[in-house]
Amino acid sequence: MKIFDRNKNKLKPAWVFNQNGNLWKFIFGGKDFIAGETRDLEKKLLYLFSVDINDGKRLMSDFLFEDGNYWISVEGASSKILYLNRFEKPELPYHKNIIALDLLSGNKLWEIEEYQYFFSTEDKLFGMKQKFDKTEIAEIDISNGNILEVFSESEYPALLELKWTSDDDLYNEQSDYPVSFSKFTPENHISNIINSEINGSAGDTEYLIKDDYLIFNYYKESGLDLKDINRKFYTNTFCIFDVPKGKKVYSDILNRQSGYNVPDNFFSRNGFVYYLREKKDIVALKL
Repeated sequence: MKIFDRNKNKLKPAWVFNQNGNLWKFIFGGKDFIAGETRDLEKKLLYLFSVDINDGKRLMSDFLFEDGNYWISVEGASSKILYLNRFEKPELPYHKNIIALDLLSGNKLWEIEEYQYFFSTEDKLFGMKQKFDKTEIAEIDISNGNILEVFSESEYPALLELKWTSDDDLYNEQSDYPVSFSKFTPENHISNIINSEINGSAGDTEYLIKDDYLIFNYYKESGLDLKDINRKFYTNTFCIFDVPKGKKVYSDILNRQSGYNVPDNFFSRNGFVYYLREKKDIVALKL
């Protein structure tokens, strides 16, 4: 006699990443890595990290660059280099400098003060600086930080096109990010699945369709803020349905006590779905 397995055909996380501090920012480095920062708001410490997206292997973890210098932030990355900036002043966070770190180890490769980060591709880096009457853009040697070329203004349209293409490679809004259920109503059978799950929800629901999977999140009231009874808390729930089977194959709580609806709680890239849980975890699901 076979024992019924409730978890059969259910999705499970491929990996989960967390470290000290709250998730603040993360980006893709090439096709195989995620890099980013977490922040301890009380201790004013910055921790850097890098992860192999294929198996969740930690490359940098709880990495304290310059002893956790809080006035630094992640700007961009390739599969080999993580680019950081400094802030001009804590109370006036104007970006300055470009710092290059080895993405895998965190070793500092070089730093330049003349330019601030503009954008990067896998093998190119562009910086900019504001002059009295114009913005100057230059290509910077990724191996040593030397200036390779300063561009004329007539070349700016081609550079902006390259930047747009680079950004689109990382963030395809039309296929990789969720859309509003109220503004972009899907076909009836998709709407029926969502409506069957979100009964009694508050605010907008966002959804994404990838192959046979319907992915969405929704909010429901979870109580009052005891410090301010005029303020409500909401539970943010994430779930995935196998559309042909009409079955829920995954669910999780993104935030148990959210004070408001937050967009873009999840996204898809290279066969994975990623979501953030309680400002602490990056969770990866392989579809």
